[in-house]
Amino acid sequence: MQPVFTTHLLPSRASNLGILQLNNPSSLNALNLEMIHAMTSTLKIWQSSDIRATLVEGTPYEKNGKTKPVFCAGGDVKKVYLAGLNKAGEDPKLTADFFREEYKLNHMIATQPPHQPQISIWDGVVMGGGV
Repeated sequence: MQPVFTTHLLPSRASNLGILQLNNPSSLNALNLEMIHAMTSTLKIWQSSDIRATLVEGTPYEKNGKTKPVFCAGGDVKKVYLAGLNKAGEDPKLTADFFREEYKLNHMIATQPPHQPQISIWDGVVMGGGV
């Protein structure tokens, strides 16, 4: 399987620890469909590797020279909502695609092998699907 890349998700590793950094701070690290695809492909690759745990963290939000911690504001509901209304040039299929892929990712995370726990650093904003 080939990994899927987006600048909104920064996968890395430190020894046997896989690190997923949510990198969408202007949207409080809200998950969009590209992030979900990238996270799914990365976790599938890591599940068949020597990774022994996954750490998920968020990129801080910066505004007016101040940095505020953010984990994840959940799903990018604004984009999904606009797609459902067929506004802002969004594909109307995005709504169904987003929820289908997000729930598949949630299931994958919930059923990860016991030797590969997931650890999240909840610092700052944590809402919706980010919980």
